[in-house]
Amino acid sequence: MTTTTHISSACIISVLAIKSGIDTLEKFLIAAGASFAAHFLLDTIPHGFIAEPHTIFKKIIPTLLEFCPALLILGFAIYVFGNPVLFLCAAGFSILPDIVSTLIWKNQKRFSSLPGFLLIHRMHRTVHWFGVDNPDGSVSYRFPVQPFLAVEAVLIVSFLFFLFKGLNA
Repeated sequence: MTTTTHISSACIISVLAIKSGIDTLEKFLIAAGASFAAHFLLDTIPHGFIAEPHTIFKKIIPTLLEFCPALLILGFAIYVFGNPVLFLCAAGFSILPDIVSTLIWKNQKRFSSLPGFLLIHRMHRTVHWFGVDNPDGSVSYRFPVQPFLAVEAVLIVSFLFFLFKGLNA
């Protein structure tokens, strides 16, 4: 899933934590843990991609398309619901598996030795069951990638409707 999908789900989780009335520490633990778990759950669904580990931050348009909508949604959610630290914490945990996998793909020797990184990367690659890791380090996909971006766009719009209309009511 794109960064926008993961951060949108983290925003929903953050709002639910805010509205639950639980203590501050519990809000952070639940928002962080649920956002992290939601990443893996969402990634089990075959999906497209805009930026790949070898293109992220090297190609401007895919990188902007990957991050800008997510940052706008996150900023607007913080504006509407407050509690920026909670939202930023949940958003960070919601994209942590992608960050870890990207770092390991970039420099496996350096980052696989960090505690937990290799485990997170392996779990992340496992839930991407529709992607095949090739011996040369590239990934091929069992399904065409582009149609899944359209499906994901519908999912994001649904998340946004739920976030700003359903939860704000």
